[in-house]
Amino acid sequence: KEIRISTPLLFSPGDYEAVIAAITPKGIKDGAVLLVGHGTYTPNTAQYAMLDYMLKAKGFSRWSVGTIEGYPSFDDALLQIESGSQKTIQLIPFMFVAGEHAKNDIAGDWKENLEKQGYRVDVLMEGLGQNPAIQDIIVQHARFCATHKYLDIVKKKKEYAQGKEKYE
Repeated sequence: KEIRISTPLLFSPGDYEAVIAAITPKGIKDGAVLLVGHGTYTPNTAQYAMLDYMLKAKGFSRWSVGTIEGYPSFDDALLQIESGSQKTIQLIPFMFVAGEHAKNDIAGDWKENLEKQGYRVDVLMEGLGQNPAIQDIIVQHARFCATHKYLDIVKKKKEYAQGKEKYE
């Protein structure tokens, strides 16, 4: 009778905090860490910039975010890395599955481009889906969606206009 779609991994500020807590233990202790997402050319690419901003706000100043498509780009991420003094970079796919993009773009093109610029580069070939803490966030989202319904603002405004104050 009803189909509900769960919220994405990065939906609320709390989600960003939980994702940061889940992924930062995977990063190297010395050197820069560059999360590489697929990216998009839609406004949804803002999620990557927000993740980058929140990483830094939480004290992970050596962490940066780049995307294969969209913003922040490889060059944007490289500017952040160049502003530091690290000569070692760990590339981590910010993708549910570390598949073809991780193999060809991250472990291939991005790694080679960084090495040409004198960086020592390591790639963590692990998708977000392999991280138990990320799995828990996804399950929490699904459970919440199964028991809660988002308000339909159009319906709510119509009911307010009709004098109804409670939305069911």
